[in-house]
Amino acid sequence: MLPEKNHSAVFSGPKNFQIKDLPISKIQHNKVLLKTLSCAVCGYDVRVFNEGHKKVKPPIVLGHEICARTLNTVNLQNHKIIPEDRRVIVSPLIPCLKCPYCITGHYNSCNNLNEIGSSVNGGFADYIDIPQNSILINGIIPITNNICDDEASLIEPLSCCLNAHLNFNIPIRDEFVIIIGDGPIGLIHLQISKLYGAKTIVVGKVPSRLNEAKMIGADMVVLNNDLDESIKTIWDQTYKIGGKLIIVATSNPEAVDLALKVAGKNSLISIFAGISKNKILQIDPNLLHYNQITLTGSFSSTPTVMKNAMDLVHEQKINLRRLITHRFSLDEINKAFVITEEFGGLRAIINSF
Repeated sequence: MLPEKNHSAVFSGPKNFQIKDLPISKIQHNKVLLKTLSCAVCGYDVRVFNEGHKKVKPPIVLGHEICARTLNTVNLQNHKIIPEDRRVIVSPLIPCLKCPYCITGHYNSCNNLNEIGSSVNGGFADYIDIPQNSILINGIIPITNNICDDEASLIEPLSCCLNAHLNFNIPIRDEFVIIIGDGPIGLIHLQISKLYGAKTIVVGKVPSRLNEAKMIGADMVVLNNDLDESIKTIWDQTYKIGGKLIIVATSNPEAVDLALKVAGKNSLISIFAGISKNKILQIDPNLLHYNQITLTGSFSSTPTVMKNAMDLVHEQKINLRRLITHRFSLDEINKAFVITEEFGGLRAIINSF
């Protein structure tokens, strides 16, 4: 029997969660209802909670890093059926399936994109209603038994990091990769970078996180308390050639300036993290011009890349468990957001029971 009420943390506006039992409407034949098992708190969730976002219209349930269990099946023509009572991860993408990007399979670039946890209700609730267009792009992905619920919820951010690396189109084996940001996303990028054989430097501001970066395999860590000193250290340690690839994995706009100043010639800078709408960046175009630096960005991923990310976890090539440092119930969601905002530990998980 399907549930009647959905215990939910409803985002009602900046800095306002309301814990409510929302009604669950009858599930239509072209939708799937999932029982949330775990949902991780992303830095994006915290920015939305504090500042709002143009694509988020309260009241709404946030949360897009999801592991769940299927409660029903759906029968769509020419579509693979996922059986009831199966553990899954969920792509947050709800594409239009009609625009030029959707037609070519670039669903994360959809001109009319909706997203679970942003424009439709997400994972900070006991149950999630998954719409048809998500199902049609194979956005519900079964997971293997050797992946626990909590680490499964981090496959979504892993897939976003993997998507960025797949789009770089530059060889990084034995090259210097500089990751600016020592949070969970930076440490995921570190693991992928080492998997690809790069000499990897992690730059951050939290000593405990930099220590974790060392344990994961960073070739060098830089505590960035003084910008000029950090730049000098990086140039010295890279034998005056700078980084071949620089990943900005923090929402701090000062990181972009640092990236430009440690980028070597013919290098690539990737803006991975979203930056507050109130911040204005000043970029010296001569650094790009004379050093032939490519400045690019990366957003989300696709279900195909998400499946590839899951395979990396299944094969134990990427360790997500060590990034989980806090667990909370849904009723404790404010504590999870405070921990995340104050850089306490690494990833906080909301578990549904």
